[in-house]
Amino acid sequence: MDLVCIGVNHKLCPVQIREQLAFSESDLPFALAQLRQIDGLRECFLLSTCNRVEVYGHAVVEVEPSLIDFLSDFHGVDKDLFEPYLYRHRGREVIRHLFRVSGGLDSLVIGENEIYGQVRSAFRLANRIKTLDSVLYQVVERAIRVGKRVRSETKINDRSVSVSSIAVDLAEKIFGRLTEEQILVLGTGKMSDKTMKHLVASGARSITVASRTYERALETAQRFGARPIGFDEWFRALQASDIVISSTAAPQPIIHVDDVKRIMNQRRHKPLCFIDIAVPRDIDPRVAEIDDVYLYDIDDLKSVSEANLRLRKKEVEHCEAIIAREVDSFDQWYEYLQARPVVEKLNAYFDEVVEQELQKARHQFKGKEKELDALVRKMKASFLHVPLEQLKERAQSGSIERYLEALHTLFQLGGRRTVHSKEGRTVKSEASSS
Repeated sequence: MDLVCIGVNHKLCPVQIREQLAFSESDLPFALAQLRQIDGLRECFLLSTCNRVEVYGHAVVEVEPSLIDFLSDFHGVDKDLFEPYLYRHRGREVIRHLFRVSGGLDSLVIGENEIYGQVRSAFRLANRIKTLDSVLYQVVERAIRVGKRVRSETKINDRSVSVSSIAVDLAEKIFGRLTEEQILVLGTGKMSDKTMKHLVASGARSITVASRTYERALETAQRFGARPIGFDEWFRALQASDIVISSTAAPQPIIHVDDVKRIMNQRRHKPLCFIDIAVPRDIDPRVAEIDDVYLYDIDDLKSVSEANLRLRKKEVEHCEAIIAREVDSFDQWYEYLQARPVVEKLNAYFDEVVEQELQKARHQFKGKEKELDALVRKMKASFLHVPLEQLKERAQSGSIERYLEALHTLFQLGGRRTVHSKEGRTVKSEASSS
């Protein structure tokens, strides 16, 4: 099968080069349409995320150099800059690669869900632009199915591995549902942003966000439905909070032992949970010595993250087995796809032979033409049953080429046809005699 994939990802290519090759959401429709114009390219598909840029094609000629030129020309980037980091897949390896990508096995964080949604979005766009037809369409559609299977039939994404998600998981373990808890988030950087997303997804409804500038707090609060405050108000907000998640860029602790002691006396020692995900730490570690105060820092969360990642990695073997079966299933579909023209010719051959004989015999069956036609159709189905079943069996076993050649020869089906290997090479092209 003439499938090809070229790409760069987080494993092999530095971000300063990847970002030069990334396609913005607004660029993708035009890029796909332009890619489709490459001579000999039947189908194409683009996948562009923060961790990878990949170009997929189904072609009738060698197109890999053209795909590389496309990346270079579209972005105005010298190909000498990114070619050393480029990976290339052909045939069966293209299928396996995309199945692994969709399943989260090729991700920076094994088993993460975001890539699954990104593959689905890229598939919808390619369908809208009409750059997918038969073979590559099947590859991407099955990749989405594999991504769903891997996540539903294994525990590859059962446990959180990002610090921000573990911080929220920890809060849920301590307090149960977060719908009624008062939560204070200190800081408005990237880590705080991710934490806010997880809090909202967990159902938290009472979130206050504090920043050194009120404008930053307001901008973050508006995106997540939280209450904004400036840093001059955080101490008062702390008194009413049940959970405090801190991630500022302060060089020294901003929450001190004496402050927390005073707050706990005012709260009559109602339990207070601090989750410090800042580096350097925002909260004086001696705070943990105060009664009814629970303090977790980033090292506590990282140990959970690493343990969860180890458990995820144990699931990889199960995921790879699912992917291997799905690749085999695609191979069988593709083998039978190659047989379709032969099936059509075989049916046409029998139709022609039957029609010739019917013309000779119709005058002998006047008044019974319908019965005769029904009988002939039944006989044709009986004659073709064994050869067609054998085609299906050989498609499943991967030994269909010789059988197709035999059918061509036995029935003199004629026509020029090309046979492809699973690795993507053209292995035979011939004209059968007629």
